[in-house]
Amino acid sequence: MADVFFKRLTSKELLNNPNIIVECIEKISLLKELPKNELIALKIHFGEKGNTSYINPDFLVPLVKFLKKNNKPFLFETNTLYRGMRMNSIDHINLAYAHGFSKLNIPIIIGDGIFGNHYFEVKITKKHFKSCFLASTLKDIKFMLVLSHFTGHMLTGFGAAIKNLGMGCASRKGKFSQHCEVSPKIDKDKCILCGSCFNICPQNAIERKEKYFIIEEKCIGCAQCISVCPQGAVKIVWSYQYNLISEKMVEYAYAVAKTVKCFYINFCIYITKECDCMNKEKTPILPDIGILFSLDPVSIDKASLDLVNNNSNKDLIKELHPQIDYLHQLYYAQEIGLGFLDYKLIEI
Repeated sequence: MADVFFKRLTSKELLNNPNIIVECIEKISLLKELPKNELIALKIHFGEKGNTSYINPDFLVPLVKFLKKNNKPFLFETNTLYRGMRMNSIDHINLAYAHGFSKLNIPIIIGDGIFGNHYFEVKITKKHFKSCFLASTLKDIKFMLVLSHFTGHMLTGFGAAIKNLGMGCASRKGKFSQHCEVSPKIDKDKCILCGSCFNICPQNAIERKEKYFIIEEKCIGCAQCISVCPQGAVKIVWSYQYNLISEKMVEYAYAVAKTVKCFYINFCIYITKECDCMNKEKTPILPDIGILFSLDPVSIDKASLDLVNNNSNKDLIKELHPQIDYLHQLYYAQEIGLGFLDYKLIEI
């Protein structure tokens, strides 16, 4: 059983007094294991272009000032597998600036390189993966404060700390291995024969007949062809085996937690049906609940989920995404040793 601390508040209250986060951290000694003069990554999601429901950087100004007193904080994210403003580090950082994160006045590091192809291998020997391909910068990080916005999710039912670790810290190759069961495909109608995919493929898995095509047996799923195609002709064949995706995500979260000492804060405010990757403004599905703190990613996600369902007086996540067994990620996470389902909720 793990302790999960809970501060009941609204986003308006947090905007009026963002020092609340620091006050909570000090009261519960969340960061007591963080030595002085250490680098600490703040794992965050900057929100896709057009999205407004991501964690407001105004919430984090006092937190960053607090961390700067004794440590060296920086914002940490990885590039996306799908096409958009967060697919490469340059556009990704510019988007973070546009969304107000520059006001925190700390470095922004996109941990898997300019195009998401920089990774290192972490051996875990679990059901789906013997090794996981994490963003390369994680190899040099000892401590990470995982700041997660609790939302619904179209593939896992909901997303919070575990998703922020598993999907959010994987390289492009790692994200591809979690989402996909087969090699990407090249849309012949969109291919202009520029040769970008052919030239970048590290396995010589792309050949040309009338148009370029991918040899599935040679493909290693690095997804570099997706990132360089100027026409968006390389398509991802998404897997919709929901329990399988959840299990793979959990195994990647396990690899991250094995590599880096993590502290967790979940924001159960402005909760939306889908995640902050959606490139449009989303409306909240229930009133703000508050923020949670823990050292256990499974316990904090289970407590967040219980608060969401209890405050909506129904099984809200099941109603939003009825096709998904959303508890599966939590049970599997406990099974492989990522954390505990049982928790003690301590209201601050």
